[in-house]
Amino acid sequence: MKRGLLERVLTRRYGEPTVSTRHGLPARCWNLHDPDYSSALYVGMKWTKPWDSRFASLQGIYGDIFGGFLIKNTLKAAVLLPKKVYGLWNIDELRMQPAVQHAIVRDPRVDYFMDEDNVLFYGVKGGELYVFDAETDELDSLGPIEPALETLMDEWESIRTEDRGD
Repeated sequence: MKRGLLERVLTRRYGEPTVSTRHGLPARCWNLHDPDYSSALYVGMKWTKPWDSRFASLQGIYGDIFGGFLIKNTLKAAVLLPKKVYGLWNIDELRMQPAVQHAIVRDPRVDYFMDEDNVLFYGVKGGELYVFDAETDELDSLGPIEPALETLMDEWESIRTEDRGD
């Protein structure tokens, strides 16, 4: 399976990942020695039935990973498989959150897969990344998925740099 969008973006930004074990699971990791910028994607997604049809809209985003953390646990890609990973929602649990349920009522075609601090929830529809802000009750398109994800990561890196005083 080729790399998914999440892994491609991280590799473009930080270089090739280090393969390691996190929470007892194989993972591709970036910036292991810099906790403010560390990321980990858990490896082992097999796109067979029922996953290939159930999560078809996420296949290009996830590739062979089944969930993970981006930029110091700020952005969290939900776990697609029936596995427990401390700190990550299982996709079904994420989609059952009251804020996500509310967002789904607003537009049932958005497939939610990622959260930021349990306040911002990200999903895809028609090749675009959407964000639902639970505090303001706003649902917005951020544009095409890959550049929108790059922009999100730019924003979080900027915040981390300011916090550290770099």
